[in-house]
Amino acid sequence: MLVLLFVAAVAATAFFLYSLSLWRSNRNLLKFFRRVAELADVVEDSPPSYVLERLRKKLKMLEEELSRAQRSRENILTLLDNISDPILFVEEDGTVTFANAAAQKITRSEPIARKIYEIVEEYYLIEMFEETVSAWQAQEAEIVMYVNDEKRYYACKMIPVILPGGERRIIIVMRDVTKEHELNELRRQFVSNVSHELRTPLTSIHGYAETLLSDPDMDVETRKRFLTIIENESARMSRLINDLLDLERMESGEARFEFKETNLCMVLNYVLSIVEPLAKEYGVEVSAQCDDVTVWADQDRMVQMILNLVDNAIKYTSLKEIGEKKVRIRITKEGDRAKIEVSDTGPGIPREALSRLFDRFYRVDKGRSRKMGGSGLGLSIVKSIVDRHGGEITVSSEIGVGTTFTVRLPVKREVET
Repeated sequence: MLVLLFVAAVAATAFFLYSLSLWRSNRNLLKFFRRVAELADVVEDSPPSYVLERLRKKLKMLEEELSRAQRSRENILTLLDNISDPILFVEEDGTVTFANAAAQKITRSEPIARKIYEIVEEYYLIEMFEETVSAWQAQEAEIVMYVNDEKRYYACKMIPVILPGGERRIIIVMRDVTKEHELNELRRQFVSNVSHELRTPLTSIHGYAETLLSDPDMDVETRKRFLTIIENESARMSRLINDLLDLERMESGEARFEFKETNLCMVLNYVLSIVEPLAKEYGVEVSAQCDDVTVWADQDRMVQMILNLVDNAIKYTSLKEIGEKKVRIRITKEGDRAKIEVSDTGPGIPREALSRLFDRFYRVDKGRSRKMGGSGLGLSIVKSIVDRHGGEITVSSEIGVGTTFTVRLPVKREVET
C-alpha cells in the first residue's frame, strides 16, 4: 500500500511539473504570437494562420523594398562611376569611403578604406583637406598632379557635409582643366608667333622705305633692290594674313566648301603643272602615279591640299646637300578610301617634332622655313581641309632618308555640303 502511495505521489508530482512546463511554454508561445501579430499589424486574437500569412506578405514587401534600395544604390554608384570628373567621399579623419572610377585612375590602387594622404602625392590637396576639416568650410583651388608621368591640371573643390546621422564627410570633386590650360598656352603662343611673323617683314619694309626716303640720290640698282625687298616682304605679309584668315574660316566652319565628284588625277595633273618650274629651279625630280580615283570633295581645296604638300616636299628636299633629290606622289584606292602619298628624299624630320607638325606656325627649322617664304600655316591648312572632308592625315619620317605624308579620304559621299 505504501508503495502504491509513493508511486501515486511521484506520478502526481511529475504531472504537476509537466503541466507547469506546458503552461509556461504556452505563455511564451502566447507572447510570441502577440509579438508576431504586432509585427504583422493585426489584432492579438487573430487566428495564427492569418497572422502568419500577413507576416509572410510583409516580409515579401520588405524584401522588395530592400531590393529596390539595393538597385537604387547600385544605380547611384554606376552614375558616379560614369562621371568623368574624379569624386571622393572622405571621412573627417581622412579615411576614403568612396572613389569613383575616374578618381581611382589618378590615385594609388585600392583607395577605399585608406587615408587620403596615402593615395595621393599632391601636398596642396592634402593641405586643402586639412583646412576644410579645420574650418568646416568649402575650399576651392587649382592643383597640379602627375598622372602616369603626365602633367595634369585640376580645379579641385572640397565640400564639407553633415549626414542625417550626424556623421561628417568631405566631398572632393576634381575637374580636369588641362585642355583649358593647353588652349590658353596655344593662344599665348599664337599671339606671340603672329606678332613675330608680322614684325619681321614690317621691320624690313620700314627700314628700307626709310632709307629710300632719306637718300633721294640713291643709284638706280640699289633703289631697285630695296624696292624689290619691300615688295617681297609685303607679299609675305599678305600670304600670312590670307592664310590666317583662310585657316580661321575653315576651323570656324564659315568657309564654304563646294562638294562634288572630284577626279584626283585631274587635280594632281593641275598641281604638277604649277610646281614644275619650281622643281626645275631647285633641281628636284618629281614623279607621279595615279589610279583613276574619284572622291566627294571640294576640287579647289583638293588642289590647295596637294599643292601645299608637294610644294613643301620640293622645297625641303632641295635643302639636302648630298644624295638624290626626289619627290614622289602616289594616288591609289584603298578599300572605301582614296590614299594620297607624298614622299620625298629630303633631310627628314626629328621624331620629337612629328606630333607638332600641324600646329600653327610650327617649323622644324625656323631659319630655313622663313628663307623659303613659308608662313608656317601650310600644314595647319592641310589638316583642316582633310578634317572637313572626313579624312585623316599621318606622317612618317627618318632623318637623312626622307618624309612621307599620307592622306586618306572617303570615296563615297560622307560630308554634308
